Formats: sequence, structure tokens, C-alpha cells
Amino acid sequence: MKIQKIDTENKPIVFSTQEMFNQEYINDLTELLKTNLTIPTHTPKKFIDCFYLYWDGSTTYELYIYTSNSWKKTSLT
Repeated sequence: MKIQKIDTENKPIVFSTQEMFNQEYINDLTELLKTNLTIPTHTPKKFIDCFYLYWDGSTTYELYIYTSNSWKKTSLT
């Protein structure tokens, strides 16, 4: 079996924009939500940023979801 060297110096490695977007989206979904000590007031830029976990530092946990241009919350027990 003969091994042939592939010349990559003169050939650019090309990734499609869609593949890069899909991989970033998958990476976001595989991470745990970060617990935050402040209530959300920002407008999310990515889908994963529409989910916001708030903790008051003692016993209150609330899940905020951004929908219809505003934040909605639900208490978690």
C-alpha cells in the first residue's frame, strides 16, 4: 500500500457558513444553563440566550424565557 502526501499549502480548507452555524448551535445546546444573580433585561441575540436561570442567592430559582419581545418567568421548586 502506497501512502500519498496531500498538499494542503496551496489549497484552502473551506467550511460552509451553514456547517459552522449548525456546529455553534449544537455546542450551545449541549452546555448547561449558567445560573445568574440578576434578573434579565437584555434582548437575546441567540436562541439559547432566550433561556435565563435566575437564583437570588438563597432559595429562589426562576426560569426566564424571552418570547413576544419580553421576558416571562416561572418559579422552580
